[in-house]
Amino acid sequence: MEVKGNEFYVLTAKQEGKITLYNEMDSPIKKIGEYLKKGTSPEDIELVIVQIGKEKYEMKGVPWSTIATGLVKSE
Repeated sequence: MEVKGNEFYVLTAKQEGKITLYNEMDSPIKKIGEYLKKGTSPEDIELVIVQIGKEKYEMKGVPWSTIATGLVKSE
């Protein structure tokens, strides 16, 4: 994967045993919607943003309020 800009997203679906990387937030939000519709528990889903600095990487969890807003907008 080629990183565009200085950040990327990591989606982990523990129940599915999958970790996927994305350049923007829309795609993992859609994938989260698919997982939820298949019955995956929200507790088994984690989305983090990795920001690339000059000397270090910083990981932050994306709040469920942000994910929920994206899910509503995508419908």
